Amino acid sequence: MSTTAVGERAAPRVALVAGAVGRFGEALLNRVLGSGDYRTVVALAQAPMALGVRGLALAALHELPPLDDVFVALSEHHEGEGRSFHGRDAPFVQVGAGQLLAVARAACDAGARRLVLIAPTSVWQQMGGMHAGLSGETELALAGLPLTSLTVLRPVVAHGSRARGLVERVAAIYTSLQMLAMPRSMDILPSEKLARCALLAMHQAVDGVRILGADKLPGLLARAPQ
Repeated sequence: MSTTAVGERAAPRVALVAGAVGRFGEALLNRVLGSGDYRTVVALAQAPMALGVRGLALAALHELPPLDDVFVALSEHHEGEGRSFHGRDAPFVQVGAGQLLAVARAACDAGARRLVLIAPTSVWQQMGGMHAGLSGETELALAGLPLTSLTVLRPVVAHGSRARGLVERVAAIYTSLQMLAMPRSMDILPSEKLARCALLAMHQAVDGVRILGADKLPGLLARAPQ
């Protein structure tokens, strides 16, 4: 496997950030935009729009410019939930499991060959070791796309969507109990640190598929140059 640093070819590169909603999505977009690794950072939006931010462009899925790298923040919320209270992320598209493959395919069609997916995973899946490989048909389909590198980060789900019924309320109580038993190595990372992990994962992208569970993310930060 080979490792290629983004910074070695920073000037001409273009990155797509899909799912720039909520606290983490905003942190991810800001981290990628402020890294200096890319000439242009494209945020996936409902329609093209100029926000007046240097180096930032907004594009709809069917109008993506040529791309090199992709960051996808997968939302665990229902559509419309989990967005910024102040509406700062209103122009951006929320990416759920149902939209993930379409976004990745469109990015590949635009030339992207490296993708970092941030896919929050429940505590029981983390502790049961179910986070170690590709999960479900969608991720298997991602691995079949013409990507040279696919990195999946699996942070612990910080909180679920609002419980809508009895079953979901019981599940929320069960999840809370799981959180008490969660090993210290699976701490929930703040949005800023998780966004830094995503950028570091792209810096350290290797050929093929790489899965990093919540227990591996602190090590990613620890090995990073200060």
